[in-house]
Amino acid sequence: TSDDHDFRAQFETNFWGVYNVTKAALPVLRQQGSGTMVQISSVGGRVGGSPGIASYQAAKFAVDGFTRSLAAETAPFGVRFMVVEPSGFATDWAGSSMIVHAAPGAYDSTVGAMNRTLRQGASGTAGDPDRAAEIIVRTVRRGEVPSHLLLGVNAVNMALDYSRGQLVEAEAWEAVSRSADFAEPYPVELPPQKGQ
Repeated sequence: TSDDHDFRAQFETNFWGVYNVTKAALPVLRQQGSGTMVQISSVGGRVGGSPGIASYQAAKFAVDGFTRSLAAETAPFGVRFMVVEPSGFATDWAGSSMIVHAAPGAYDSTVGAMNRTLRQGASGTAGDPDRAAEIIVRTVRRGEVPSHLLLGVNAVNMALDYSRGQLVEAEAWEAVSRSADFAEPYPVELPPQKGQ
């Protein structure tokens, strides 16, 4: 749960900021016929689902969608894009730069639990910002870069778990999903529910 102002503020910073910098830099990179744009997202922009920070994660999802399209559009010009998806790092992300609103009572077990975690601040985060910066620079200097660079143990674990879950779900619903096309058999049985 969040108000409109919070969503707009998150998108102004985390999406429109990326958009505006990209829009300014892209003509230069296109003219020189090379260059790498590094877009900073979050593992939350890949897996989502964290209660209480929907505005942040939605803006990071937007960065990913925007970047994927740009990568396809600008590849013929020699421009590369890499989305960096970190997990928790020893920065001020959850400190004074974040406003944590009180959660309504009905959301205490979800949003409230996240708020309590955020109020703990940066203590206990595993990521070293200096190492992250060095990894990004080393990666960009390569001949090829990954479209997405996960940084941090939690980022890797969360992304792998999410991707595996997506694959399992897509395979379970494959026949149903295919049946939406005219040429496919219809109707088809829905997959069994858990416990059946």
